[in-house]
Amino acid sequence: MAFYSLPSHQEIEDAAFLISNKVVETPVKFSWFLSEYASANLRGNQNDTPAKPNIELYFKCENFQFTGSFKFRGASHFLAKLEDHELSKGVVAYSTGNHAQAVAHAAQLASQTRGIPIPTYVVVPKNCPNKKIDAAKRYGATVLLSGTAPEARSLLATRIQESTGAVLVPPADHLNISLGQSTLIREFLHQVEDMSCGSLDAVIVPSGGGGLLVGAAAACKTLGVTVFGAEPKNGGAGLTAALQKGSQNFIMGQDPTIADGLRSLTGEANWNLIKNRENVEQVFTATEAQIKEALRLAIEELGFIIEPSAAVPLAVALFNSEFQRRMAREKTLVRVGIVLTGGNIGEEDLLTTLPGLCLGGSRKM
Repeated sequence: MAFYSLPSHQEIEDAAFLISNKVVETPVKFSWFLSEYASANLRGNQNDTPAKPNIELYFKCENFQFTGSFKFRGASHFLAKLEDHELSKGVVAYSTGNHAQAVAHAAQLASQTRGIPIPTYVVVPKNCPNKKIDAAKRYGATVLLSGTAPEARSLLATRIQESTGAVLVPPADHLNISLGQSTLIREFLHQVEDMSCGSLDAVIVPSGGGGLLVGAAAACKTLGVTVFGAEPKNGGAGLTAALQKGSQNFIMGQDPTIADGLRSLTGEANWNLIKNRENVEQVFTATEAQIKEALRLAIEELGFIIEPSAAVPLAVALFNSEFQRRMAREKTLVRVGIVLTGGNIGEEDLLTTLPGLCLGGSRKM
């Protein structure tokens, strides 16, 4: 781990150019229904407030990215910065699942492009969804299972690195990972402007390791766009409490959460940037019930599958009373961008989480 400064505008532009032929530009969706839902909840919680802002919700759909999540951006950028002699030694990653798939596919493509074999090892917890494990194997990676604690994953990955000489590709806590993730937010901001509906006022991104949150801060800071983080109230990184007490959290909550992709502690280098209120104004939490309801609403409204971790920022926008109080201070119209980080969940697992979910259609957007 090495500390780094918040990436500059030029660094983000360079990163976007470097991976432009490796990633896809994912779509942005707007929903009147979910916007009105958020606005109605805001007005319902602010009866004594003269100003009653309306909220417009825009969704960046990274579930349509290669490997089904935003993680492919960071992995692709990290590997693109490595020399052939480094890649030939192999790469190793540890992950709750999405980063593992991303590194496996990025390494597969780099091997084809550069014409060199790249041995790839990925470490995931033993309770990782089979969909994510199977995908990593299809991309040619050797998959190793660890205990469910974050330190178990990183420890096994370190052992593999030491025994093979492979390059460790961290899930979040590195400049080149955060730069890759920043291209998502850069793209999002441009797309909303191109929709001729004005600029985003704020973005909400889910956070575990913190790479996307730092990337969002880097892309938004000079443009005056406010950055908020979102995490599960139980079983997440504990970033909300850490910011309140002013010190980094090093203990993962033991309570289960359906947002399994966010069961990672915030990296030390990322924490050093996130704790600055000029970079990230605040991080909000969502309960398990709120995440489930947001997941159901998003899938039925938008008409496609997302994974539970991706529903956490929507749960904050719809149900978190602290977020609503914060929005009540704004102008009469607030445009909020929500990053749907991935869609790697099987229908069977999804229906177990949300019995009776309607997967067939969506409301008119």
